[in-house]
Amino acid sequence: MIWMGAGIAFLPSCVYKQDKLSIQLRNFQINPDQEKLLFALANTIIPATDTPGAADLGAHLFALKMVDDCLEQPAREKFTEGLKAFQQQSATQLGKSFADADQKARSGFLEMAVKKEPDSAMASFLQEFKRLVTRGYTQSEYVMTKLLPYKLVPGKYKSCIPFSELTQKS
Repeated sequence: MIWMGAGIAFLPSCVYKQDKLSIQLRNFQINPDQEKLLFALANTIIPATDTPGAADLGAHLFALKMVDDCLEQPAREKFTEGLKAFQQQSATQLGKSFADADQKARSGFLEMAVKKEPDSAMASFLQEFKRLVTRGYTQSEYVMTKLLPYKLVPGKYKSCIPFSELTQKS
């Protein structure tokens, strides 16, 4: 009985779920379809060119983590409401999910969505998500080390130059 009970207790951890979230959230929940939509939206905001796109660097996961940890409950609810409205509106307008549409259709839909109702929950969601994705992208390890390498001291240190020579050049 003990072995059978232990087997039943551990059975859920052995079951493979194909649609599983990439990140664990504590304060609000999204489903795998919404995460796929956010991945596509991040790639639409900052697409991959000769450098990786925002979704390739995980900026959409950064945005989700920031919403989960840093926003107050009313702001999280507004974000979730805007996400659901965006999901429904994009499916209606595009005829398929936002993630399944091509890049040109996604860009056109985003431009239309912001201009159509600038004060709606969907526009608020788009503004907040774009801000967080941009922040996550620009602060990613790839961007900070490969694209914008930080130099602690700009220029070289020359200890053998007299002070008077330095002041005369200025």
